[in-house]
Amino acid sequence: MNCKDIVVVVIIDFRNTDGNDLMKEQIQLNYDRIKQDVKEIVSSEMERIKNDSNLKHLVKEDG
Repeated sequence: MNCKDIVVVVIIDFRNTDGNDLMKEQIQLNYDRIKQDVKEIVSSEMERIKNDSNLKHLVKEDG
């Protein structure tokens, strides 16, 4: 096999209809969404632990 036989398959194209590459913007949007999801999960789990009599000793209360 030589270089002319190599085929590159595009899995996803980050260009918009004008041909502008939006990969960095898409990555940032994904990062922001995941970060928000993690914050919500942590908050939800902290509340669950605080409300569980067997687990609430694990959480330090503010103040």
